[in-house]
Amino acid sequence: MVPPDMLKNIRLLYLHNFLNDLRFQEAFLAIYFAQITGSYTSGMAVFAVATITSAIMDIPTGILSDRMGRRFTLVLASLCSTLGIACFAFAAGAWMLFVGATLCGLSQCLINGNNDALLYETLKTEGMEKRFPHYQGRAKGMYQAGLALSALAASFLTGNGLHLVFVLGIVPQALSIFVSLLFDEPKVHVQKPKKNLAHLKEACVQIYRNPRLMVLVIAQAISYGAGESKYQFQVAFFNVLWPTWALGLYRAMGHSFGVLGFWVAGSVLARFKETTMLVVRDVYWFVTQMTGVILSNFFTPFLFGTGTFVYGIGMVARDHLLQKEFSDEQRATMGSVASFAGSIVFSLVAFGLGIISDHFGLATGVGFGVAMTVTSLPLYIWLFRKKFGHEI
Repeated sequence: MVPPDMLKNIRLLYLHNFLNDLRFQEAFLAIYFAQITGSYTSGMAVFAVATITSAIMDIPTGILSDRMGRRFTLVLASLCSTLGIACFAFAAGAWMLFVGATLCGLSQCLINGNNDALLYETLKTEGMEKRFPHYQGRAKGMYQAGLALSALAASFLTGNGLHLVFVLGIVPQALSIFVSLLFDEPKVHVQKPKKNLAHLKEACVQIYRNPRLMVLVIAQAISYGAGESKYQFQVAFFNVLWPTWALGLYRAMGHSFGVLGFWVAGSVLARFKETTMLVVRDVYWFVTQMTGVILSNFFTPFLFGTGTFVYGIGMVARDHLLQKEFSDEQRATMGSVASFAGSIVFSLVAFGLGIISDHFGLATGVGFGVAMTVTSLPLYIWLFRKKFGHEI
């Protein structure tokens, strides 16, 4: 049973997550960007700009969250997301796409270290931090619910052109601004008077001195960076196999699996170790997605789509491991350092995907992304076997 004073923040987080990812345009980003810029390389460069912005600003925004509070940071993130999607919707040329990408990247890095810290501290206020996997699974499941619903709706909107899809995508982001204003600051959050550089230095030193945390940060950077860039790009490959209107159905199917994965994550992780599920996730991704690339037929999107089930469980497992290692004073900053590493990998792989696809074809580009993603597997296996002398 959730204490009444916690209920407000948790319910608001569910609603905010749903609105934040109620993005009708999400399934068509790679296609839309390529249409405006004229090539896959330039189109993926828009994704890279968003991620580079996130990489540059991840650590400063983590410090901002630790110093200014979780609520203020969430309001700022919602505002940036709204303006970024508006730039995409009304882009008259590539330069507006890059402006929108910068704003969306800033929004993402404001959320990266902040929202998990907000939830963890809200639970810790009531001594319920061990229930973090349960509530985080449901909170992040709302992201997938938003994406599933918006992808399904987008399938019926594409007949009027992609521009309308992008314009409608502004509305949920604007609503998320008002929701973010209703949050209460977690009582356990302590604001420190340290200077920014000293705060960052202490966070980095704590990560460096904790070998388990260091390996986790590196593994998640590879898994997120390579996996997310491949995920954003693979829709262009699927557009060769399926008609454009059906891509929304593919995304809706995948995100529905994601909702289920996040929803059961707490129960699954109560029975199996987090590292076990991370290994299972990476192996499943590699086998099903590489099979899909080799087949390159009607069934390929289905094979890729089923992977979102283990994605949800893996995300909760990874975040729980990280949150248990972070300190209260620097929880968001340490999360942003981890996210910064993932953003660097994303940018490098995104450029590689675009270049390889322009020269060797879409299937080869996606295959490269799948191969890069699985390079995190040895690190997770090592974590599982070593355990650094105690239970993970």
